Amino acid sequence: MFQGAGGASQVHDFNPGEDNQLFWTVPLHNGAASANFEGGTASYRLNGFEIEDYGNVGNALSDGPSVAAQITVQIDWSGLPASKPVSNASLPTPFSAHERVGINSGATMSWSAVENGAHIVGAQNTADTAILARDRNGVFF
Repeated sequence: MFQGAGGASQVHDFNPGEDNQLFWTVPLHNGAASANFEGGTASYRLNGFEIEDYGNVGNALSDGPSVAAQITVQIDWSGLPASKPVSNASLPTPFSAHERVGINSGATMSWSAVENGAHIVGAQNTADTAILARDRNGVFF
């Protein structure tokens, strides 16, 4: 989160750090995401997720001091259920395969955080373009 003219000064950097040896990645509970691919909709909900606020990305990258916080995130995808299959013809099927079916959609995200008793609410954001995709890949022997 930034403040000042043009967002010149970063004041919050909510991220899970690298405690599990993965770069800003954590496993989420079952049920956090749901999708109705045929209907062109999906949702992702994260409520009261415990996370660290490093203040700025430089401090986060160096695993500097942080403050405990909780975040709530909601993302909703919706769009036209017109799909377009994409496959990688350069792979020697049936030995390797990669296939993706995508739906052009839009997405809306809202978020909030609680830190030291203070409630922070971000403005709702809407993406003009988002893709809801079903991806399949694998190697066959």
